[in-house]
Amino acid sequence: MKRSTCMLCLSALGVVLTFVASIIRIPIPSVRLYFHLGEVVIFVMALLFGRVAGGLAGAIGSSLADIQLGFLVWAPLSLVIKGLEGYVVGWMSEKQDGTNDIPALITGSAIMIGGYAAATILLFGWPALILEVPVDIVQCSVAIAITLFLVRNVRERFPNIPKLKGRAEWKK
Repeated sequence: MKRSTCMLCLSALGVVLTFVASIIRIPIPSVRLYFHLGEVVIFVMALLFGRVAGGLAGAIGSSLADIQLGFLVWAPLSLVIKGLEGYVVGWMSEKQDGTNDIPALITGSAIMIGGYAAATILLFGWPALILEVPVDIVQCSVAIAITLFLVRNVRERFPNIPKLKGRAEWKK
């Protein structure tokens, strides 16, 4: 199988896994917010398969989850915020060559937290940040911890995965 076909399939799998992980919600009592593990899939896809796979998983998977859950106002925002998050994490990981993923994950988390904070201010005003930002920080912190564990183990067990990463595989 050509690498481009393989990456297309992996990216589609990332979209579906992000969608599923995002619609499985863990509600936060007394507020109308929820927690999910979609971030983990975006981070794992970006770190293991690069910027395109991470960006597609984040953009399409997250926005489809918003549509499915009835949060239509958030879908275009998630398309941009989560897509940028996955793309940047993948891009930074490619530059680091997988040696230190923490800066990429922190940058991706900052994009997500900052993007949703800005969107929350535009949609609901700054007082809504009191609820939004702490939930996003916890979600990203948990996602970073789970992602580092998963990616380390996958890289140890499947040493050929880094060869798939980068833009070259989409052109062949």
